[in-house]
Amino acid sequence: MMARPDDEVRVILERSGSALLVSATGSVDAANVSVWRRLVGEAAAITAAPGPLIVDTSKLDFIGICGFAALAEEASGCRRRGVALCLVSSQPIVARVVKAVGLEGQLSFCATLGEALGDTPSAGPGPVQGSSA
Repeated sequence: MMARPDDEVRVILERSGSALLVSATGSVDAANVSVWRRLVGEAAAITAAPGPLIVDTSKLDFIGICGFAALAEEASGCRRRGVALCLVSSQPIVARVVKAVGLEGQLSFCATLGEALGDTPSAGPGPVQGSSA
């Protein structure tokens, strides 16, 4: 069975100073969580300490609990390497879900990219790579 385009998750990676920004679109659920894990894992692998790795899910149509769990697992691996992983979403429900499922201690959360980037100087942000599942 072929995946419908609206079942896909897509990411664009951009650099901003030492930060790597993952901007996600589409949806993340049980059907494609393995792709989500791979994309986030690849981004984490190319993020150097101190990072951070910022995962912006504001433009996702849907993210299931499995998608949040994958981010929490990757955040743990990032912390061991000295890289902070920050989940960003302008959708208020995301913060409530993270808290409701008990991941607030494992995932840093910001409501805006500006908040996540802080005063990180921009060093020519631009596309690093695009992926599609």
